[in-house]
Amino acid sequence: MTTPTSIGELLDLYDRGERTFANCDFEFHEYIDNMILDNCILDGVKFNAAKFYKLSFCSASLNNCVFKNCHFQNVDFRNANLINSDFTGANFKDCRFDDVMVDRVQYFNNRLNTEDFIEYLSNIHR
Repeated sequence: MTTPTSIGELLDLYDRGERTFANCDFEFHEYIDNMILDNCILDGVKFNAAKFYKLSFCSASLNNCVFKNCHFQNVDFRNANLINSDFTGANFKDCRFDDVMVDRVQYFNNRLNTEDFIEYLSNIHR
């Protein structure tokens, strides 16, 4: 497992075929352009115990991703593809999930919020 120290390093490692990352700590900084992950493709990535603060995944493809025991605070997932992703043990604070694609999203454990993971993503599309 690799621990990138920046979003730029994460994207470089992904481009080189790395898919498993542990204990990452990412925070948005207004003066660093590459901290925004809008429209990025990170399909199949596995994060363990990562921390995401004030990041934007708007319209990102996060299909088949694992976010095990991750912490999301002020993260924007609007229009993101979360199909087949697993958020087991994750917790959320002040995140946005407007218009996300959520078929077959998994969540197990009792750490939630951001309105109980938007009422467990509206009961997985009913």
